[in-house]
Amino acid sequence: MSGARAWARDLVGAIALAEGAIAQRVLVALEGVDVADTNAFGERVAVERGDDVAALARRCAEAAAAGERVALLARAADLATARHELARIAARGLGVVVHAVTEPAGPDTPASEGGIGPALSLGDLPWGMLLATGVADALDLALIARRAAEDSGCPFFVVHERSHAHHVEPLAPPSRELCQAFLGGGRPPADGASRPALPERSFADRVPFALGSAMRELESLTGRRHDVIERVPGADVSMALVGVGALGESLLADVDRLRASGHDVGAVRVVAWRPFPGPRLAKALCRALAITVVEGVEQPLASSGPLARQLKASFADALTWAPDYPGIGRIPRIVAGVVAGRREIDSVDIDAMVHNMLADERGKRRFVLGGDEAAALLAPAVTRATAHGFAMRAIVSRRETAIAAADLCTAVIASALGARTRVAVRTLAAEEGGGFAFDLTAGRDRPRGSHAPHAMRVIAIEDAGALARGNPLARLATGGLLAVPTGQLSADALWAEVPPWAKAVVFDRGARVVGWSAPAPQESPWAAAAAFAGIALAAAAADRALAGSRALDATAVAREVSDALRTAGQDAMAERGAQLAREAFEAHIEVPRATIEREDDGVRLGRRDARVTA
Repeated sequence: MSGARAWARDLVGAIALAEGAIAQRVLVALEGVDVADTNAFGERVAVERGDDVAALARRCAEAAAAGERVALLARAADLATARHELARIAARGLGVVVHAVTEPAGPDTPASEGGIGPALSLGDLPWGMLLATGVADALDLALIARRAAEDSGCPFFVVHERSHAHHVEPLAPPSRELCQAFLGGGRPPADGASRPALPERSFADRVPFALGSAMRELESLTGRRHDVIERVPGADVSMALVGVGALGESLLADVDRLRASGHDVGAVRVVAWRPFPGPRLAKALCRALAITVVEGVEQPLASSGPLARQLKASFADALTWAPDYPGIGRIPRIVAGVVAGRREIDSVDIDAMVHNMLADERGKRRFVLGGDEAAALLAPAVTRATAHGFAMRAIVSRRETAIAAADLCTAVIASALGARTRVAVRTLAAEEGGGFAFDLTAGRDRPRGSHAPHAMRVIAIEDAGALARGNPLARLATGGLLAVPTGQLSADALWAEVPPWAKAVVFDRGARVVGWSAPAPQESPWAAAAAFAGIALAAAAADRALAGSRALDATAVAREVSDALRTAGQDAMAERGAQLAREAFEAHIEVPRATIEREDDGVRLGRRDARVTA
């Protein structure tokens, strides 16, 4: 993608963007990695591809010893075949960065081979390890790992979790000025190419200082704060949720909603797996009465999962007044939970974890989400509540349409409103109407969480048949907006097309209903994407907390969508897309609230439907 506009990128695209800006040699064992020809310093980037990860690791060592800035991209499960070479890299003190990409567990994948488990199994190597949470985090941690590796002489893993959902965020390449100020130039430090052999403990002592320095330096240059642990809120709490990676990010995202419901709960995400921040973690959690540790690694024959074991060891050191640890007089009650690899965590699961802690000793000390019913948690009644920021779900019948709409919507909202955005494309369950959805979240701050938002302010449907297949309105927020496709020209005719059960949901939640003209199914996916961009901009511009003082009109919407389509290489669709976005932005029909409230008989009939009572 060319041009100054920040375009939506996925996880692998973010890694390629970072290493294409700072590395001199990139070795790739993944599909779909497109690295720039030259880095931010004007040097040519050499790219080597192969399937033999051990051979690529050996080439990494040779290039790093020759004074080059080197990166390796590979699947976390494949890195196990290169353990010998990776250990030799650490023994030589080479500042290599390896990006370990995890894959979600499939139907026939053993639990030990899917998810983050294969990456954490590399934790016994004398390497640093950072756990990223998403697209933007992947870019920042790539820079931090590079700086820490070159300063300390300890190589670093950066672990990236792929999920069943497809995540994108708008990103721009790191500028030359940033790379120059942060890394000091196109070549690593002269003493960082190959250090004399030292005891591994000597290297380990340097790493926490180098890592902390890199995080503080990046914050001073970009304003984006990073630390070895993330904690929300900063004050002490009586209940805490702890996780790593994408699970930890989801816990942090729901803390404000949980606290608004009256629960004294906080969340901690561990960013640095090696060196493990035991003293910091014990200090942050020592005043809690109950802690729930959630992880995606299932080890049924172990006492608990890797994170729970590390946390318990940290509290044991604190209880025995080990050096650097805070002195404590008791250990909180620790609940160990696992999310099965084939299951995506939901806000309802997080509610269930809080209720389990509130049950004191009557609650479960171990649980598995997505496993046997006997090990599951009892889910409380769901009351959908919107978090801070803007959340929209669009439901389509084709995955390629959802991906195109996700890329386009996140880019135009970021550009037109100056908002931070992220999108996840996921397959909907049959009870939610089936098909594919893209969930867009936006705010003045970077949106958190990789799971589906608890409630959506906007739900837009491409195919009205989804209302007959399930309940796609389950996550519609109170006072939200429902956009349905229609060929009608009047509000009364549009309202007559809405099924009775959907009328009951709209009535009970005080929602608005608008009708819009969806493009024909045979048109390009980018045509539907442009129309959804118009709907998204209309809804986001009406959110004063998001739009601020920025005003959008139909002309600006058409221009933004046209520019974004050209940035995406869709020049042929630019004019048609601008027209569709403009029509969706301004030419929709809204059902008056008075018409909705007159529908007494239809609402009473609709409330009998199982989709409403569920």
